[in-house]
Amino acid sequence: MCGRYVLISNIGQIAEEFNLNETGLADLNRGDVYPGKKASCIVSQNNETRLTNFLWGFHRAWKKHAPKPLINARAETISDKPTFQESFYRRRCLIAADGFYEWSKDRNQFYFSMLNSKPFGLAGIYEQDVSPSTEASFVIITTSANKLVRQIHNRMPVIIPREKYPLWLDNSRFDKSALTQLFVPFTEENMQMREGTLQHYSK
Repeated sequence: MCGRYVLISNIGQIAEEFNLNETGLADLNRGDVYPGKKASCIVSQNNETRLTNFLWGFHRAWKKHAPKPLINARAETISDKPTFQESFYRRRCLIAADGFYEWSKDRNQFYFSMLNSKPFGLAGIYEQDVSPSTEASFVIITTSANKLVRQIHNRMPVIIPREKYPLWLDNSRFDKSALTQLFVPFTEENMQMREGTLQHYSK
């Protein structure tokens, strides 16, 4: 699973990576991101790609003794699970990140990022207007780990290649075959791993 990630890139870097207007990035949420926290996501609505902030985790407030929020959706079953199905069809988003954490079995922490240290987009889906008491929220889609991440954990978030951002964000149509082809482990040759907590800094 993916239970924590980091966004440290500045407004200019996020605007460049996701082809956004800087004037719409005033509410960029930076730092450690964990379930229940608001996070910066990229959505496409009314032919406009923009940044917005969603809570991490689908809540099920109507359920008695509701469990913890759902924070991940498995790529292998997302199109079949009623909880995620409609959002996958109609409400796909990108989650802006610079890296993510995984923990080994002995609880050591490892940080994964790109070799070029640039931000990237995690595959996500979101829901809104579930009930008057819930805010718009998202989950991160996970897939089997690549060789690098597999040293620590058997799952990793789906990372969307930059050239595929428009395909993923286009909620006006649903091409299941094209979309599910994106659910492959990101190539380990373009990633790096370090042990311990990232020391945050301004990029």
